[in-house]
Amino acid sequence: MSKIGIHLLTWTSTLDENALKYFHKAKEMGYDGVEIFLPNPLEIKPKLIEKMRNELEKLGLECTGSAGLGANDNLVDENKSIREKGKTHLKKWIDICSDLNCHDLAGVLYGTFEMSKGRGRTQEEWDLAVDSLKEAADYAKDKKVTLGMEVINRYETYFLNTAEDGVRLVKAIDRDNVKVHLDTYHMNIEEKDFYNPIIKTGKYLGHMHCCGNDRGIPGTGHINWDNIFKALAEIDYHRWLVIETFYGPIEGIPVAASVWRKLADNLDDIPREGLKFIREKAKQYGV
Repeated sequence: MSKIGIHLLTWTSTLDENALKYFHKAKEMGYDGVEIFLPNPLEIKPKLIEKMRNELEKLGLECTGSAGLGANDNLVDENKSIREKGKTHLKKWIDICSDLNCHDLAGVLYGTFEMSKGRGRTQEEWDLAVDSLKEAADYAKDKKVTLGMEVINRYETYFLNTAEDGVRLVKAIDRDNVKVHLDTYHMNIEEKDFYNPIIKTGKYLGHMHCCGNDRGIPGTGHINWDNIFKALAEIDYHRWLVIETFYGPIEGIPVAASVWRKLADNLDDIPREGLKFIREKAKQYGV
């Protein structure tokens, strides 16, 4: 069976010792693990990593990592120094995942969150991403970390918007530990349906975010979950299913994700009811 995780951005955008209390909350709710958003990796202290790992082990929780490159560490920037900074950050994130006994790092690992340059991606940018990610994948292999290339919507990047593009990128990188990361929120914007993109991604699918169409409680919106889980069953997917939501009051997140209102009457309703729904669907379809 797949493991079900909850993104820590559900409760906090700050990674510090205070975040450890949310490990306990996730455990109490019945999650198998937490997804930890990793900010600037050079600012994450080794002592904090050690405390997180110890707390996870004590609770019997696993974890996955998520990260995203920005304008100052973009792997496809024309400026070589910016690209090199991106490589450094990506390798540091991989080190942190390894130290946390975390085997999955997913997110916008190929380039910046940037809606548009007034054009689509260029072949030069594509080649830069492929070359840099081959290097990162080889580094990650020794650390037993799999990299997930997240496909996100056109309003957050111009580089990778569809599952088909995600598969193309992963095939070009040609490393066993590089996979496609799909997210139902983004799929709802960019794909014609949910079933076919998952089927066509097939063995290349390595990570899955299960989100409501408004990032609210999974199962309460118009996402076709039966088609999603039918497809996951048919490709024999048994990796992570992670609920990712952003709650309005969290500092920084409303601007990044355009969440300007409460998505549920009670914040904990999203992870609690979402877990129940996703677990029932996974059991129904044998995922």
